Amino acid sequence: MILGIDIDDTITCTTETIKKYLKKKYPEYDEYKKLPRKEYIRFLKRNMKEMRSEYKLKEGVKEAFDYFHKNDFRIIIITARNNKYYRGSKLDTIKYLSDHGLVCDKIFFNKPKKGKTAFKEHVDLFIDDKESVLDGVSKYEIKCLCMRDSAKYPSFHNWYEIIEYIKKEDKHGR
Repeated sequence: MILGIDIDDTITCTTETIKKYLKKKYPEYDEYKKLPRKEYIRFLKRNMKEMRSEYKLKEGVKEAFDYFHKNDFRIIIITARNNKYYRGSKLDTIKYLSDHGLVCDKIFFNKPKKGKTAFKEHVDLFIDDKESVLDGVSKYEIKCLCMRDSAKYPSFHNWYEIIEYIKKEDKHGR
């Protein structure tokens, strides 16, 4: 089985760290995307590198990756991350994954629309936190899981739940 996996708020607890930084500088905002455009860019350029180094892993993600490798799943990370707000973003992402023991077979950067890449890579199951992204992936008839509450896709709040779901599905599908 080939798994396509997003990073931010899927592998990592991204929003929690961003909100902590946002509260220090802009206490009147609860969402960095609501900042005025210039402030938004300034906030990301000044803080992105440090924030990313502090992101915590989602519960059970290391165990999930270990399970996937032990059971010969291929892991393809498809992320919108790029070097837009600081030059070393891609290298820091690879180092972060490695430092946390999260090994993947391939990683694709700068892919906000992930469906086409997932299709080209023959992904069987895609995991992301955004329904809008999953909508684009599911158009390619790829099964999708959502790492948050979703009315459209099976929803999960940690990777232990995903492992159990995949174990059940894998018994029927492989």
